[in-house]
Order: sequence, then C-alpha cells, then structure tokens
Amino acid sequence: MAAVPAARRWRPACRPKAVPLKWAWPAYLSAVDQLIYAAGKGYYATQGRLGIPGGPPVTASQYGDTSDVALAQWVLALLGVLSVAMALAAVRPWGGLIPRPLLLLGLWGTATLAAVSQIHVAHEVLVGSGTPGWSGRAALQGAVGLCLWLAMAWLFTRRRGHNATAAVKTARGAE
Repeated sequence: MAAVPAARRWRPACRPKAVPLKWAWPAYLSAVDQLIYAAGKGYYATQGRLGIPGGPPVTASQYGDTSDVALAQWVLALLGVLSVAMALAAVRPWGGLIPRPLLLLGLWGTATLAAVSQIHVAHEVLVGSGTPGWSGRAALQGAVGLCLWLAMAWLFTRRRGHNATAAVKTARGAE
C-alpha cells in the first residue's frame, strides 16, 4: 500500500503541456546541435575513425588506446541521441511523464560533462599544450553549445514553480 502514494508523487499533477517557443528555443537548438554531433560520430564510426567533428585529426598512436574504435564512436553517437531526447523532454509534453528529478539529473549531468569538455578545448586553443589542431571555431561552437545547454537546464529548473502553481490552481478549481 505504501508504494501507491510513492508512485503518485512521480506522476504530474496535471496533464503536461509544451513549453512556449519563447522559453523552449535553447532546448530546440541544443537538440539540433546534439543531433549534428551524433551524426558526425556515426559517420566516424562507419569509417572506423576516432575524433570529433571539427576537432583535430587523431594520430595513429592514439588508436592504440581504444580496442574497438567503431564501437566507441557508436556509443558516443548514441549518447548524442540520448541528449537530443533529454533536450526535447525538457520542453515537450511527453517529457512531463519522466520523473522530474531524473530529468534534472540528466540535464545538469550533461551540462557538467559539456563544461569539462569545453574547458579542455578552450585550454587547448589558448595554451596549445596537447593535441595540435583545435581551432578557435571549434572552441566557439562548443561554448555556444554549452551556453545553450546551461540555459535549457536552468529554464527547466526554474519552470517548476510555474507548473506547481498551475497544478495548485487546477486542483483548487476541481474542489
């Protein structure tokens, strides 16, 4: 019997609605960016190549660290597709069916990983201590993608107050 109230906490109080475009555009642009990333990783996987689209070429010595290059690239492409789904879940009605803490964890976890990656790219562009070939364009593209993802995660986090207020008004109207 205790499981029923716990399960109800995870369901939305009212039918989820899509987020208006004036607030959802970071999520849609992030989804496009991640879809391009996933397509690039898939393309590299079909060729059995390591690397990041727009990044420096990978030397033959770096291939020794990865036992199955194609599998590694397909996994990264799949993570890109998962990021697309997360971005859309933050703004589409079907995303309201996903437990909010789980989606918040995914959004902020991805933002953290993107920030760490972007710090590495910025360091390589500015200092150039590691792999040569990182361009300023790649750093700028990564920074824009990171800012979009952070904006989307922040907007989704802030949206809770609006949804909670709407749910309370709906519940009071039903009484």
